[in-house]
Amino acid sequence: MTQPVLLAFYAGAILVAALAGGALPLLGNARRNDAFLSFSAGVMLGAAFFHMLPEAVESAGMASVPFVLLGFLFLFLLERFVLVHVCAEPGPAALEVLASEAAAPPPHPHPHVHGHGEPCEGTGCAVHTVGLAAFVGLSLHTMIDGFALGAASTERALGFLVFLAILAHKVPSSFSLSAILRAEGYSRRRALAMNAAFSLTVPLGAALYLALRDLLHTERFTAFALAASSGTFLHLALSDILPDLHRRGESKLKLSAALLTGVVLMWALRFVTHEH
Repeated sequence: MTQPVLLAFYAGAILVAALAGGALPLLGNARRNDAFLSFSAGVMLGAAFFHMLPEAVESAGMASVPFVLLGFLFLFLLERFVLVHVCAEPGPAALEVLASEAAAPPPHPHPHVHGHGEPCEGTGCAVHTVGLAAFVGLSLHTMIDGFALGAASTERALGFLVFLAILAHKVPSSFSLSAILRAEGYSRRRALAMNAAFSLTVPLGAALYLALRDLLHTERFTAFALAASSGTFLHLALSDILPDLHRRGESKLKLSAALLTGVVLMWALRFVTHEH
């Protein structure tokens, strides 16, 4: 199976999973699963430390390590300017506030819901902006995931593991996006369509990697891309997902177990893939 075909298969699977995750808030009173979100953070940490970064160092040596910081800072700056968190999902109190504001906008900004990074009551996370801005911000994140998937897919086993890491994160991300869109009054059909468009940025990111690889013609580009992608995974897990979970007040034991399960799974898969 050629790399473009493999990438198309991965992108299709991510699209289906994201649509399923995005459909859950549209079916009734479904709530996001924080344990699964914590598990996805563990998978991303394990993918970065046990697979992506070691592969980059093996291919390009220590010269690839600074690109981890580059990827981390790139995603940090992206979030600072796009002003949306991947983890942002309005809590029950925030949903009530948004619904009431949609029905009767107040004459002055509500003290709990802002568009510039102030905490929103009930979220356990700073909801910087909602609706269309959330869609744009999450789509940019997803494009970066697609870039990481394209870089990792040069090695079949590594590509599969990065695919698993992205898949584990896309389901809760799609759930959060649908929750935000519904809270703003978007129809179910439109929220689902926007989730599909959000997921389609994965192949766009993978195509971006392929285009840059062919344009630059350097043997170490894939190694540097993998190192930078591991930095984005670290930022996503450590700066977005886990801080949000710490603030939500869920069972510490359950979330810690889910996180460690994801890390251990990726550690164990290292031995399976090295056998091939």
